[in-house]
Amino acid sequence: MNRALLLGTALALAIAAPVQAATKVPPIALTPLAPTVTTNFSGGDEVHKLISSPSGIFLIGTIESTTSPLVTSPALGGSDGFITALNSQGAKLWELRLGTPGDDVATAGCMDASGTIWVAGSSAIAANSSTPAPGLNRLTIWEISASGLLENTFTKDVGDIDIPTAIALKGVNFIIQGVSNKSGLPGFAVSLTPLGKIGTIKNGATSVVTSPQILNAASAAYSWQSYVAAKSITGVTGLPVSQKTLVLIKSTLKTKLMKAIYSITGRPISLQYQSGVGVIELSQGSGTYFVTIIHTK
Repeated sequence: MNRALLLGTALALAIAAPVQAATKVPPIALTPLAPTVTTNFSGGDEVHKLISSPSGIFLIGTIESTTSPLVTSPALGGSDGFITALNSQGAKLWELRLGTPGDDVATAGCMDASGTIWVAGSSAIAANSSTPAPGLNRLTIWEISASGLLENTFTKDVGDIDIPTAIALKGVNFIIQGVSNKSGLPGFAVSLTPLGKIGTIKNGATSVVTSPQILNAASAAYSWQSYVAAKSITGVTGLPVSQKTLVLIKSTLKTKLMKAIYSITGRPISLQYQSGVGVIELSQGSGTYFVTIIHTK
């Protein structure tokens, strides 16, 4: 058979073959998810940090009220730092107030390899019991066991009001960073040894850190993305029209194909995946905070 005949035969077969329509992905319905945990906070109560580990979920913040089911122990002072531990189902394991008879705030935290939790904050220094403290001029670090026992409290009095925003292990020591009211030098950094020795405060310029508009996390099989959707999303049904909605999108890691989409209460603050727990989202709305847990591989 010559080349012309071969080409003609191939063309005839191609014309005769049925045309296969492109695979159409069915629309995915928006699924509302109720929060697993609600703090029921009020007033100036805040959650500043979410930490997760295979042993649980830990919320760190500052509380002035006594109305939250997450912090039920008696108040220590005007405002207290706190840490609350939850299990993988969101049930409270333990909680601990942190502070003095004056005002205290807990604003940052991390966990070391042994499971010990380090919470950083600031405390007011009162000259005596009858004199109100002028400001948060005492840098304070609380060392807490994985079971919720306060093991140590380390402090350093400073000339300015320094509020930690982060604490992290770097090498053998911790580095604490934060914001300061020092004129012209609104940032600070200081080291902390595991034995509690706080180094010299180093002030400097700092850029304003804004919260990311889109939060991302990856589990073993999926990628997760959370943000406030202000308009419709292609391939999604049930998204309210002209209404901002906090969504959590589940997609395959390799193909990025959307597998599910959820609506979450509040605005996004933190999104994490923790093996043995699942996907954990911390959000805020209506003066309180919400923890939503999705158990996934």
